[in-house]
Amino acid sequence: MAGNLKSRLERIRAGSVGPGLPCHSRESSAFSVPVPRILPESDTSRSPASFFPPPWTVLDPLVLFRRRLVRWEEDSVLCSFLSCYEGKGRLSELSPSFLSILFRGGESSSEDLTLQDLLFFDLETTGLSGGAGTVAFLAAFGILTEQGLEVRQYLLLDYPGEPIFLEYVHAELTGMEDRVLVSYNGKAFDIQILRNRFAMQGRLLRDQRHIDLLYISRLLWSGLLPSCSLGTLETQVLNRRREGDIPGALAPQIWFDFLREGPHGSALEKLYGVCDHNVLDIVGLSSLFGMVLRIGSDPVGAIEERAFHLDRLALLWPEEETRRILLQEAALRGSLRARYELARIARRSGEWERYRSLMEETADAADSVSESAMVPRGAVLLWRLRANIQLASYYEWKARDYEAAIIRTRRAAALFVELSAERLRSGAKAASPFINMKLEERLNRLLAKQQNGCPKKIGRQG
Repeated sequence: MAGNLKSRLERIRAGSVGPGLPCHSRESSAFSVPVPRILPESDTSRSPASFFPPPWTVLDPLVLFRRRLVRWEEDSVLCSFLSCYEGKGRLSELSPSFLSILFRGGESSSEDLTLQDLLFFDLETTGLSGGAGTVAFLAAFGILTEQGLEVRQYLLLDYPGEPIFLEYVHAELTGMEDRVLVSYNGKAFDIQILRNRFAMQGRLLRDQRHIDLLYISRLLWSGLLPSCSLGTLETQVLNRRREGDIPGALAPQIWFDFLREGPHGSALEKLYGVCDHNVLDIVGLSSLFGMVLRIGSDPVGAIEERAFHLDRLALLWPEEETRRILLQEAALRGSLRARYELARIARRSGEWERYRSLMEETADAADSVSESAMVPRGAVLLWRLRANIQLASYYEWKARDYEAAIIRTRRAAALFVELSAERLRSGAKAASPFINMKLEERLNRLLAKQQNGCPKKIGRQG
């Protein structure tokens, strides 16, 4: 692998697209094993088969392949996915509304989507910059079968093999017309890396339907967990522990060490570990998808099992009645965001007394709500601030109770100061001074009205 520049250039010139690329069909229950290219006799001396034993298969002198089946009974977390899979029905039958959230509202053809249409994928790359110099050297793909999760991996052993490596990757991604990609940060990173590499080969990678679980994971767990990395979610949401795993952040340096040392250095054993890490990423990704699907199918039931932001999910729910039900459930669990949004719904319906009551519950919530609702104190202060501002507006323009409006405005001003201090303490951006400026304007206006004995007028309301 180390070699000199001349030998690498010779391998680049010799590289060409060969036969035996993977071919999939909807009827097949599992992937077929790709047939290796017919290798010239002169290439056999560089074959990596001697130091990448079975189940690795040599597809090209610089591209390896292996297949692994993780059976349902081998993984307790994956078994939780089996209950969804056994029906073999459309995912829309489980949760048609939630699918639109997963696709971020941009897919009109997701009604026919089944679990067999999903292709889980993950890359290991030479860096996180995403620039033209970043190369994908390891790609894993997974599908769900009746036996379990089948994972296919392609490993690039040196830069000159990249054209062949990309051919196999392209065949996996586009082998089925209705394939739906599932990744973790794949839309912003993995796919963009591949687009860059394909462009440098003079090719285009066509757009495909894509579910990026990073988006929904941040929606559900941001603020409740130390981070929303896949590893953190596996540990704290899926209760999965990886034993002896190599951190993904070390993968680039390990591959570079392998290029420098060749198959006889210590980096070879570490590269085996990177490949195993890549498989575990696919297993974790598919398990997370099952968990997310469970939440989307029955949010109220799922929150009894583990904490997530039910209020955030409710606000994205496309069906209005279900959105209201989820907000009510979240409000019962102490969510100030949910109470605030329920108040706004009541206002749109002209239920002014209910609107006032819900806003006052939100505005006067104690700081202890932060602990019971598992949200940061800054979030509690923010919703209390917003509720007091709304109540000040209500009392000024709807109820014409200027004394109550002054009280709510002053409370809002005090909360603004408290919120700004809390945000600065936690390292976040301070609250906008524009809010405080508007509160001062309102307070001056209300004091003038109170002093002048301003009569009630028919005019602006709310």
